[in-house]
Amino acid sequence: MTDDLLRPLVLQREGERLLHTYQRLVDARDVQGLADLVTDDVLLSRQGEEQRGRAAFVDLYRRFAASDVDVAQHMATNVEVTELGTGGEGPVRIDSCFWVITTHRSGEARQVWGRYSDDMVRVDGRWLLSAKRIALVRTAFVEPSALAPADMTSFGPRPD
Repeated sequence: MTDDLLRPLVLQREGERLLHTYQRLVDARDVQGLADLVTDDVLLSRQGEEQRGRAAFVDLYRRFAASDVDVAQHMATNVEVTELGTGGEGPVRIDSCFWVITTHRSGEARQVWGRYSDDMVRVDGRWLLSAKRIALVRTAFVEPSALAPADMTSFGPRPD
């Protein structure tokens, strides 16, 4: 009975850990780390397009790593983890909201928000992503003139 009570908590924690690891690796542009986080036949769904396989998944993040993004910071919230199979078999769904702030070499910043609906499976004792579904809601551009200097403190008077 204790295992039945603890299982949802353990899965919630494992889902959050996998999601946060994914976001940390994207921010760090760690393409190899991202490749190690997914199954061979991972499903990638983004902006209405679906692709399968580690190579397609990694290609998206290779393009991100080569982009003009200077700094990226992903954040996830409202994380809900649900078992899709019965008896501990089958994938586990991780639904969440995300918000990303990026700064760019051009001096501008962007805010991007949306939802993830991911699946994780246990492979050789590790949780891996078997599906990464990214639904972008909006992107907001922040002009360089609206940004405070990078070395400014987050408290105190506003610069003139």
